[in-house]
Amino acid sequence: MDPEIKVASDAEAPEKKVASAAKGLETESTCATKGPEIDRPLLFTTESPDCIFRASGLMRAGRESDFVPKSVSIGPYYHGRENLKRMEDIKVQCMSDLWKMRSVGGSNLDRVPVDRFMRFESKARRFYKEKFDLSDVKFIEMLVLDSFFVIRIMLHVSGYVDERMDLNIKEAVSDLLLLENQIPLFFIKEVWDWLNLCGDVILLFHLIGSTFRQLDLPWWIKSDTLPKKSDHLLHFYWKISEASTKKKIKEDHADPMQRMIKLLEKVRSGRSRGPSQKLIVNATELHQTAGISFKNVKIDHHNGDCVEFSKGIIWMPSLKIDSSQTTLLVNLVAFENSMFLFHRTISTYIKIMDDLIDSSKDVELLQKSGVVYNTLSSHTEAATFFNNIGNLCFIDYEDNPFSYLFENVNKYYKSCWNRHWANLRQNYFNSPWSVIAVLAGTTLLFLAGAQTYYTVFPKN
Repeated sequence: MDPEIKVASDAEAPEKKVASAAKGLETESTCATKGPEIDRPLLFTTESPDCIFRASGLMRAGRESDFVPKSVSIGPYYHGRENLKRMEDIKVQCMSDLWKMRSVGGSNLDRVPVDRFMRFESKARRFYKEKFDLSDVKFIEMLVLDSFFVIRIMLHVSGYVDERMDLNIKEAVSDLLLLENQIPLFFIKEVWDWLNLCGDVILLFHLIGSTFRQLDLPWWIKSDTLPKKSDHLLHFYWKISEASTKKKIKEDHADPMQRMIKLLEKVRSGRSRGPSQKLIVNATELHQTAGISFKNVKIDHHNGDCVEFSKGIIWMPSLKIDSSQTTLLVNLVAFENSMFLFHRTISTYIKIMDDLIDSSKDVELLQKSGVVYNTLSSHTEAATFFNNIGNLCFIDYEDNPFSYLFENVNKYYKSCWNRHWANLRQNYFNSPWSVIAVLAGTTLLFLAGAQTYYTVFPKN
């Protein structure tokens, strides 16, 4: 039996035969010509050239594993990896399952319908920063199977299909959001349209949004913010996350080119600051010196900003810190590093967390406040993560979604009144017994003063 998946031709009937035994599936090891690292800002709109790229060497240093898929390869960068070949069999099964859902008679699709999608080959290749040793047919075959897999995962996670899949769903969804593990979203839409399963492409967007809503990151993804134009799945997730984290931009800053000109002027004048610059002190210092506290807020019960400051309280949705979440945050930062500084909303959020967390004491304080939930081996490990990734968050400190937060927190922290009141609470009202003692002392002082007054000025 031919070990390769057979390629269906449009000249043949739609119900072609794919090799029943996918175990012998031939997956070529892709040899990519290494392109230059991204060192220029990109304005992501839709179907952007070179929008699927590798993380820069600076981002990869010491965290290579954060960009490598653990269970499934999507796209050409990791296509043919030995440890990921098992998932190629499951992709073929996904194609078969979806075709049975599409076909009223339940007939099998036995060949990859490559010819139907060959017209998109040149357009799809332009999405990648690098060139690949894959023939046109093999390239489209890979994209078709990967699209089937993505659609099948979305249907399963969203509850449209109850049949179990023989894989770790959480790990697979995590792999779908890796920077270097992407295929063009337009291609997935083309496969979805061809399958004609459950409705138009709007349903596909809702399936993707429903899948990503189940990630435990501190921003609310609303159904009415689902973008209709995105380059790939990570870009889609970034756009729905960005929509719920950013403050509305002032009218005088609405023009991206004007903002870019102002940024270049700041760079030339030396007013731009690097990622090592701290804009607010750590959580422990804020709490002990100025009495600033931290409280958890439900992500669906606030006005859309994932960090807010009001009356001495920093309100934040809870952030779960585990290995999959830290991996996603790293990939989002690497993705934003290809954009203009004022687009980097996730990086700004990470920078806030980096400023708040200097040591395990800060993580412990934030966890007691319900702001973080750390499942890593120690609070020190969590602090180290934010300190390291925060150093890679290059942002514009004067023109960013949370500049108002930095300004208001610093103003409150530097207030003499707030510092004196915090000191009073820390030293004299830090326990019920201290309060009782202060009240008793105040009462005795009042009575002593009253006795002295009536002694000096007795009633006639």
